This record gives sequence, C-alpha cells and structure tokens, in this order.
Amino acid sequence: MMGFSHAATGVLAGIAVTAPLHVAVGGPQGPVGLAAWAVLGAGAALVPDLDHPSSTVTRSQGFVTGLLSRGARSLSLAVYDFTRTPADDSGGGHRHLLHTPAFAVAVGALTGLACQLSWWATTATVWFLSFLALRGLVRRLVRGGARRLLASWAGSAVAAAAATALFLSSWAGQPPGWVVGAAVALGMVVHSLGDALTPAGVPLAWPVPVRGRRWAMLGAPRWMRFRTGTWPEWVVRAGSLVGTVAVGYALVA
Repeated sequence: MMGFSHAATGVLAGIAVTAPLHVAVGGPQGPVGLAAWAVLGAGAALVPDLDHPSSTVTRSQGFVTGLLSRGARSLSLAVYDFTRTPADDSGGGHRHLLHTPAFAVAVGALTGLACQLSWWATTATVWFLSFLALRGLVRRLVRGGARRLLASWAGSAVAAAAATALFLSSWAGQPPGWVVGAAVALGMVVHSLGDALTPAGVPLAWPVPVRGRRWAMLGAPRWMRFRTGTWPEWVVRAGSLVGTVAVGYALVA
C-alpha cells in the first residue's frame, strides 16, 4: 500500500491550490492556512483506499470505517456489474469506482453541499481528514514518544481537533462549503493519479469506454510505471515533500 506516498502527494496538492483559492474566496494564506490545506490534502488523498479492507482509512475509526469500507466495496462492485461491457473482466473491487475522477468529483460535490448547509458537516469533514492525514504521515515523519502518542487513536483525535480548530478559526466565518468539497475531490484525484503510476493502473476514463472497455485500466506510459515499495516511489514521495516546502515558502515569502 502507498499510504504515506499518497499522503505526501496530497500535502503538495493541498498547498498548491491555496493561492488560487485565496484569490477566489479570500481564504487564509498565511502559515496556518497553508498548514490547514496541506493537512486536508493529505487526508483526502487517502480516501479512495476505503475500498481496501486493510488500508489506513479503513482501519482509522474501527467499526465505523470498517462498515463504510464494506459499503464502498459493495457499491463499487454493484456499479461495476451495472456498467461493465463484455470486454471488461477486472472484477470491480479495489481500484475501481473509488479510484475514478468522476466519483471523486461526485464525492466532492456532495461534501461541498453538506458543508454549505451545515457547520457541523464542515467540522466533521475537516476533523476526519485531519485524522487521516496524521495517520498517513506521522509514522514516517515523527520519531520517539511523539510518534507513539500521535499514532494512538486518542492522540490523533486530539491533534486532529486542534488542526480543525485552527482551520476554522483562520476564516472570518464558516468557509464556503465548495472549498472543502474541492479539497476532497482534489485529494482523491491525486490519489488515483498516483496509482496510475503503478503497473496495474486505474480506470481514469470511467464511464467513457476505451477500446470497448468502460473499466479500462489506464495510467502513465509503461516506462514511467513502478511497483510499490521500490525506489521510484521514494522519489515521488521525497519530491512531493520537497515541493511542499518550496511552494509553501514561495507563498509565505
């Protein structure tokens, strides 16, 4: 699983969109705002793996996210069966519906609508994404007692609550719901693009058929793909973190 790598690319994506969002809605762009968007991007970039029973997001909230995972897998299989063509033969489970840009946009739109209608939905969404971000990043970036504390459920929950409070307080009022929804959609798309760098690929074009297959597994050119756990993944991960620092410095300076 590429949990840490997905979170790292999500951090970069989250920070990269702060400048245009600041121009569009006047949102926070200082250090606190940058950190908030980085956290939201990292958390959202882990969401698509809810279709895998042992992923970071599935294990994050015990029974609750375990139940959501089973529901996500059932939905993915049902949509696959309903929309497949005779040429499709990939099964419909992991790396299917939840790994499509179309589904990411739909989830982002629904999240944005919920957050627009309810302050509580905004708070819950930001807290959950912050919790996921800590789960995805802390075990690689933090050492010693701090890692043991943050890796625990209680430690992650408290840290996520603090991150949520900082995010909400950095806005003059409640952030526009579509902004939170956009962060969710962006992180999910970044996840799928990351998986498109692996040999298996993902159904990026769904529901548009490609050579007769609606669930065609697409990705980067073959020479650019790599297996998880090999040195190219490390390069992507390190490059994302270095890029985050560079973009963040450019925006703050």
